[in-house]
Amino acid sequence: MIRHLLQRCLVASIRFTAAAIGLLLLMEFSFVVLAGSKVHVWDPAAYGAVPAELSPRPAGWGRLLRERGEASGRILLLAVPSVLLIGYSWGILGARLRRQRVATLLAAPFAGFACAPGFWFVGLVAIYSYFHWQRPGFANDLVVERGPDLLAWWHAAVVALPALAAGAAWQIRAVAAVLEREVARPWLRSAFIAGAPDEEIFYRRALRRSRSALFALADRALPALLGGLVVLEPAFRYPGIGSLLVESIRLGSYPGILLASLSLTALATVATFLREILSPTSSTR
Repeated sequence: MIRHLLQRCLVASIRFTAAAIGLLLLMEFSFVVLAGSKVHVWDPAAYGAVPAELSPRPAGWGRLLRERGEASGRILLLAVPSVLLIGYSWGILGARLRRQRVATLLAAPFAGFACAPGFWFVGLVAIYSYFHWQRPGFANDLVVERGPDLLAWWHAAVVALPALAAGAAWQIRAVAAVLEREVARPWLRSAFIAGAPDEEIFYRRALRRSRSALFALADRALPALLGGLVVLEPAFRYPGIGSLLVESIRLGSYPGILLASLSLTALATVATFLREILSPTSSTR
């Protein structure tokens, strides 16, 4: 077990290091080669104080990253458990009723909302907030000084909804596909011939045999959610990591690009690391 843990730690470190090096090379190519910038990524002159466009009040990069991380963390805390709950429960139900193609029907509302209707939702919220609150998105909103900041959680819930739709649609189809492949194996016919009830075959045998493959899907929707932050947060003018990345790219701020990109990469790397060390196959080693 300890050996497996050390191996996974080494693999996670290599993944994160490779992603960081690739990011630096991409930034150098984009800003220096394509955009003709005179400042290289490895040049200390390329880094400085936080631009005023990224923070309305003076703040260091550490404080800015912590504030933006907390804002994006609220979205992930709302979206990730919901994606897993809806994806696994509805995916299992869809596989159980596979003959009626229920998995496709269950995933269709989420998949539809994740496409054009999701962008319409973003636009409607922005228009409503502008005409009723005289502010676009969540810009210059009220600040809760005492008590629980329920307003911040409400804003996070609004941004998390489109991201949840995309992640849940993918998770439902992926879970149903794993179980449908399992019940199509030759052992199923022998179980029917032996007289085993259909409910027992599916819930006790197919689910148990598929637990490793199902657990492997636990972190697969996270990259899509993180990518959704980059699109949804600027659309809502929500001050999170995704907005920090987009705003830093527009301003050509190397520290903001690095901090935001490495934060998203670290989240995906840690999620994969936890999934690998907690998977049922690794616990038996």
